Amino acid sequence: MKIKIFSFMLLLFICTAATFTIKAYTQPITTNKSIKVNKNTKLYKILKVKKSTMKNYTIRSSKPKVASVSSTGVVKGLKKGSSTIELLSKSTGTAFAKVKIKVKNNYNKAELRLMSSIIFSEAGSECFAGKKAVGIVIMNRIKSKSFPGSLSGVIYQPYQFGPVRNGSLSRSLSLYDSGKLNKDCIKAAKLTLNGDKKVKYRNRTIDMSSYLFFSGYVSGARLSIQNHQFK
Repeated sequence: MKIKIFSFMLLLFICTAATFTIKAYTQPITTNKSIKVNKNTKLYKILKVKKSTMKNYTIRSSKPKVASVSSTGVVKGLKKGSSTIELLSKSTGTAFAKVKIKVKNNYNKAELRLMSSIIFSEAGSECFAGKKAVGIVIMNRIKSKSFPGSLSGVIYQPYQFGPVRNGSLSRSLSLYDSGKLNKDCIKAAKLTLNGDKKVKYRNRTIDMSSYLFFSGYVSGARLSIQNHQFK
């Protein structure tokens, strides 16, 4: 009788342990990751699994306008916000992992204030493409070895921007602080600070990644947008 009771208890223990193991095994992995707008991250590196395993899962983003994800597990930040990337097994449909992605801007408040203001000073009366093009040139200069490596360094570099010398930039900064600066200038500043390098003008999409100069007249200009030439 004791042997039967012992056997029954052992069987019950094994079944309970097995059930617990299955539940623990099927619990999806959860983790967090922060990325910047227009930057990429790879799910297999976050989850520390082989790249080849990505083909076993259906991968989707809860907010694809915030963070997109490819079938190979490459996540790209599109705009500030949060999104959850879920990996579902193609064979069973169960969740393997959930990665909470937080997308951050590439700029701080001071940089947005300065960029918005210089765009207004230089291109406040221009179309949106012209405003954005000015911001792109400034961002390209930051990346170029021929110019200072910061936003303030580029804008305040001696003899480069007329609005710095004539007081227009100071007035634009005051307008920004009062909340009266042109909203399109702020929008253009946000896009360019986040790494957007393209403008749409006259039914064309123009990649301005290599443009470093603009003015009313530029020798050897490759692009004209209203009253500005660019090269």
